[in-house]
Order: sequence, then C-alpha cells, then structure tokens
Amino acid sequence: MERTKRIEWVDIVKYVCIIMVMLSHLESRTDIWSAFYTPFFLSGFFFVAGYVYKPKSSFKDFLYKKIRQLFVPWLVFSVFDIVLSQIITFNEHDSLLEELKWNFLQIGGQGDQIWFVAALFVAFIPFYFFIRFYESKPQKINGGGYCNKCVVAIALAWLLSLSSILYTRLVPADIFPWNTTSLPWHIEYMFQAMFYMVLGYMFRHNMEAEFDKYNTLKLRIVALLAYLVLVFVPFFGKVKMPMVGDILYHYLTAVVGIATLILIAKEIKANRYINYVGQNTLIYFALHGKALSVIQTLLKKFAVGFYSAVLNNVALSSVFCLGLSLVLSVILIVPTYIINRWFPFIVGRKSIKIEK
Repeated sequence: MERTKRIEWVDIVKYVCIIMVMLSHLESRTDIWSAFYTPFFLSGFFFVAGYVYKPKSSFKDFLYKKIRQLFVPWLVFSVFDIVLSQIITFNEHDSLLEELKWNFLQIGGQGDQIWFVAALFVAFIPFYFFIRFYESKPQKINGGGYCNKCVVAIALAWLLSLSSILYTRLVPADIFPWNTTSLPWHIEYMFQAMFYMVLGYMFRHNMEAEFDKYNTLKLRIVALLAYLVLVFVPFFGKVKMPMVGDILYHYLTAVVGIATLILIAKEIKANRYINYVGQNTLIYFALHGKALSVIQTLLKKFAVGFYSAVLNNVALSSVFCLGLSLVLSVILIVPTYIINRWFPFIVGRKSIKIEK
C-alpha cells in the first residue's frame, strides 16, 4: 500500500510545539517563556490534527483508528508511567490503585498523565460528527443573501468553544467533590480543542492556497512582530483585562500565533532531526516527563550550585530551559527509535520511515 507523503511544515510546527511542551514542564521555565508559548503550543497541535484529518465513511472505522492511534498509546504509556513512578520515584505518591483510579478518570490536575492525548481522543468524537455534517451541506448557505459554509462552520465551532470557556470561567470550582470545574476525560475542553481542529480542517480545504500567495518575508516579519506585541505588551505592562476582553484576547493570540508559526514553518527546510521529532510527538509527550524528572534530580544532587544560580537568574534560566529541552529532544530519539522499531503497535503503527 502506498504511504501518504508527509507534509514537512506540519512536522516543523509539531516540532516547535513539542519543544515548548517540554520547556513548559521544566523548573527553569520562566514567565517570559510561558507568555510566549502559551497561546499556541497546545492549540497548534489541535490545529494540525484537524489539518491532516481525512473524513472516514463510517464512525466505526473512524473510532477504531482513533482507539488504535490515541487511546491505546494513552493507556499503555500512562499505566507504564504510574507503575514506574511506584518503583522509581523522586516524590511522594499515592497507592498504585489510587493513582490508577484517577488516571482512568482523567480529571484535570489529578492523575491525568499524558492528559493531552486523552483530551485529543475525546475532542475527535464531536469533530467527526461536525465535519460529517459540514461535508453533507451545499457550499453556499442561503438566508438573506448567502455566505460560504466554511465561515458558518468556523463561527459555529467558535460558539461551541466559547460555551466551553464560559463554563470554566463561571461555574464554581467546588461544584464537584474534587473541587475543580474539571470533568472526566477533559470534556470541559472538548469544544475548545474542536474549534482549533475545525480551523485546521478549514484552512487546508478553503484557505491554504490563498494563504500561500501572501506568504512573503515582509508578512512573516509583520506577523511575528504583531504576535510579540500582542503577547508581551500586556505581559510587561501587567495588564488586567475584564473577562470578555481576556477571552477575546485568548482567541486572538492563539490564532495569530498559529498563523505566524505556519508562515515561518512553510519557509523552513527541515532536517532529519526536526522531521523525526515532529513525526513522533506522541512518544515525546509520553516520555519527556520522567526524563525531565531524572535530569532535574541529578542536577540538584550533583550540580546544585550551578542549578541554583540558573534558577535564580531570569536570563540564564530562560536560555538554560530552552537548551535543556533541545538536549532532551535528542536524548529521546533513542527510546523513540526502540519503540518504533520493536514496539510500533504501542503507538498504532506498523513501522515508520523518515521522509528524505
């Protein structure tokens, strides 16, 4: 069977986002980095998931594929992580059964190992029905004139996403016994994730050709500067926005951040390292936490003076956390290769080849 040729800029976007994910879990991460990556590093993954999605003829085929590609990897890696933590641990842990219980409930902040993979799996379900309904409708939707169904679809997805955000903002935190508004399997984020997936799908089928026409050096510079201004002016100015303004700002920075990243990624020539990491972000999601825990524990034990100096200096810490994330991305190539070579079924694959 002929393999589908990978889209290089997609792997570059995923590479940047997974580096930011690893960086976000470091003790040396700074608020400056957090302000920079927060708008796009997870929404970018959801966008790409929608971009590469190909509608399936039946829900049964679709669900089987997502169980194989997302649910099974989540199950294997999350249980492995919990069991390993019980055997080799640097922190206090609940009992094995207690941790497994919370892991299977997948409630935010409580036993939600590899939560993003679980959240993506759940978000794909309404996304499937949304796209199926969208594809069943005519291109033009009448009603006092007409509008492109793509615009209507994006607007509807945004309204659903907005309802999700309003739920997390307005519902009291103590409504559930676990004292958060989080729902099992991250259902509260389902429509937020789906919105960016819909954007990715619509981008590929309705916007990309036009987008590419205007992808010039000037536009890339303007887009990057606009994103940096949007992110850092409120950050350094310590701007406090009302809820409505904050919500709109959340969407604006995410969309501008994703668009800027795509503009740049489309003009970059990736190497095999970037492609490999970008193709294996699921494994990196699963493994980086334990690896970081080991590295940071070793730093505290054998280089405590240096590590303390780094943590207490914003400039040093900002450079160090990026460097450590890049180093870790190289280290994880080894276990990633082992999984792909001998245990590919764990990540829903038969095998993987690197596109040259």
